[in-house]
Amino acid sequence: MNFSEQTERWKAIADSLKPQLNHQWRTAVSIVRMVSDPSVWQGIRSEEISSVPEILDKELPETWEYIFDFGEYCVGYPEIELEFRGIFDSPFRLEYKLSETPYETSVDFQTEINGLSRSWFQDGVITVDEPVKKIRFPRRGAFRYLTLKSFFNSRAYHPVLKAVKCDCVSSADFHLIPAKAETLEEKINRISLVTLASCMQEVFEDGPKRDRRLWLGDLRIQALANYNSFRNYDLVKRCLYLFAAGCQPETGRIPGCIYRDHPQPAGGCYIFDYSIMFGDILLDYIRNSGDTETGKDLFLIAVHQCELALEEFEKGCFKDFRRHWLFIDWRKELQKECPEHCVVIYAMSRVFELAELLEMEKELPRDYQSLIAEFRKNGREKWFDPVSGFFTENGQYSWAAQIWAAYAEILPEESARNLLRELLQKKDFLQPGGPYLYNQLVLVLMKYGLKEEARKVIHSYWGAMVSHGADAFWEFYLPDEPMFSAYGNAAVNSHCHAWSTVIIP
Repeated sequence: MNFSEQTERWKAIADSLKPQLNHQWRTAVSIVRMVSDPSVWQGIRSEEISSVPEILDKELPETWEYIFDFGEYCVGYPEIELEFRGIFDSPFRLEYKLSETPYETSVDFQTEINGLSRSWFQDGVITVDEPVKKIRFPRRGAFRYLTLKSFFNSRAYHPVLKAVKCDCVSSADFHLIPAKAETLEEKINRISLVTLASCMQEVFEDGPKRDRRLWLGDLRIQALANYNSFRNYDLVKRCLYLFAAGCQPETGRIPGCIYRDHPQPAGGCYIFDYSIMFGDILLDYIRNSGDTETGKDLFLIAVHQCELALEEFEKGCFKDFRRHWLFIDWRKELQKECPEHCVVIYAMSRVFELAELLEMEKELPRDYQSLIAEFRKNGREKWFDPVSGFFTENGQYSWAAQIWAAYAEILPEESARNLLRELLQKKDFLQPGGPYLYNQLVLVLMKYGLKEEARKVIHSYWGAMVSHGADAFWEFYLPDEPMFSAYGNAAVNSHCHAWSTVIIP
């Protein structure tokens, strides 16, 4: 199916929904140093050495360095107010470094190597040729700690710092984030809202430090959290239209991620279990916003993602032909055919619900109900082990397979509910490799009415991040592997990541 005639119109609709960002000023609260401490997460902690007012309005020498702690997570444009005393006879050179965590602050970006790009580290040099009174960073930063360093500047003048602050930005309403939190649940909720608001910019970014792009799998989690908090329906609508506009002209395939202003070419590769969820996200958007007009406009491209998915089936079951990136979770050893099979069933069932809601069942190219029933039967026969009562693939028992089998309703409702209860005790099964799959677990527990079980997972997993000092929830969290990174270096990890936003039932 060719959607090329629609993409420009869809892009125009997305552009018309571009939000005006809200602003909130925050100031640095203390000056700190980084201290090695094996007892804390990642082995580095910050230690206050002075208050900010102690160094303001004082002449600084030609060489100096300070680490400013803002006390909370900031996404925005740092701004330095200053004056120069003496004869301004040469440019003023200021080195800076923005970092999310104490460990990242302690790392020398010049010598660190990671599997991505050096450019993801937030550092640089600002040089001014005139004795300006204000330096505003040109690129948006995502940080808690701001390191400022001046090395061998002119002796003819002395810089005097007047203020160190940040113009924080978000398309979310800052006032909806609680100012304080006392109980663990209140802290989790507040940090979750900080995480979500930090990622809510001109699109739902997956991380304000990295990647600053719109990813479809992250969008699903962000949108669900948004409906329970900020209720910014237009931002979800804009993102849906950007993904539609970014579909591959020759195939109609929706990419895994896109850039916010240029959906074509796509800003990343196709991810099978992301793109097929477009209809699921669209359905939730309509049910929460009541916007059936958008649903009807994007219905056919949502259906088309399911049709494309059927090309990956053989003998009624999903088969990995090594044509696409199958994500599901970061665990490299994860067997993925069973969970991907279940993702397809879930996505198709949601698209059928969408067709019913919009009264567009006649637009479906085939009998989805019969096909879903067939796929459920095939999934049970191929992967369900009646002896253990769990799904298994090539001898592997994983949480991912059980989670998505429950989503797909392969088993009767009460059997699936019991499976989920028992799964929580199966520590010998391959467990989730990060917050993304843990979030799927929380959501499927809620789907089956297991709210207390969902709360226990949240308190245990997200609560542990709180205990480690998280200001926002992280891209990766493996309790026994503090230095884990899919990119070979924990310093480049995102410590404010969309898929870690969690909803407390």
